[in-house]
Amino acid sequence: MLLKIPWVDRTRCTRKLACRASEHCKVGAFVVQPESEEEPGKARDFPQVDLERCKQCGDCAKACTERAVKMV
Repeated sequence: MLLKIPWVDRTRCTRKLACRASEHCKVGAFVVQPESEEEPGKARDFPQVDLERCKQCGDCAKACTERAVKMV
């Protein structure tokens, strides 16, 4: 069985601090970066996925309201 991992499409992601994909990750593998000093209200960088913690469940992709997270 081929497992897929989450990938963040940087053309769609708006770096929200209240990221639904991160909120729905049950194991805390989908991590939002700290707030940007230059852009208040946005994360300083795109979310990161800890592949060692990720269970490849796809909950992050389902929860993303921007459709920026894909399982590849």
